[in-house]
Amino acid sequence: MRKSTILLLAYLPYYLNDFANIFVTNYPLWAGIDYACRISIIALLFFFLWQRDLTKGDLMLRLPPVTDFMLWTAGTVVVSMAYLYLSEFMLAPYYPKGSIGSVPIDTSSPIFVFDSTIGLILVGFSEEIVCRGLTLSVLKDKLSKPLLYVVSALLFSLMHWSLSTHTLVDAFVYGLIFVPATLATASIWPATVTHFIVNFVLYNM
Repeated sequence: MRKSTILLLAYLPYYLNDFANIFVTNYPLWAGIDYACRISIIALLFFFLWQRDLTKGDLMLRLPPVTDFMLWTAGTVVVSMAYLYLSEFMLAPYYPKGSIGSVPIDTSSPIFVFDSTIGLILVGFSEEIVCRGLTLSVLKDKLSKPLLYVVSALLFSLMHWSLSTHTLVDAFVYGLIFVPATLATASIWPATVTHFIVNFVLYNM
């Protein structure tokens, strides 16, 4: 199967998954749908890996040298935390209010601790393997570098289409921030760690 077709198949569940933000208000049910979506995407990609339609390089699953991993992860985390502070504490009041849907988080739910730790690891990995790993691999020879940044960030942002304008802008900016480390190391792991940290901070604010 063509890699561009696999990319489309990998994105489609994410875009459909956002309907849960509109129609599902029960937190455990919402979390179950979200986990099922993410696990199915990972399973799909590993199926194509097993079928040899993809390689580990296509998904950027290689582990970079320790020094590269630490430096790129640290740098990406610093830039991401600087933007998070800017976005949440300085720019937030200027965004229009309201959204089509929302994430029905219930901090009193027994699953919240799991969801805000293990669940966020799943979020980081499942989104980076598609939005940075496979996307950059498929598009890097088809687009100029600036356009590669913009298109990959836009695809990532629009996965959150049911949420607020603030969330869409944030996702786009983080999508830009995560690209350099991924391209420089040919690995999703610096971005995956950073993605988890960003989400963990936002979940617990």
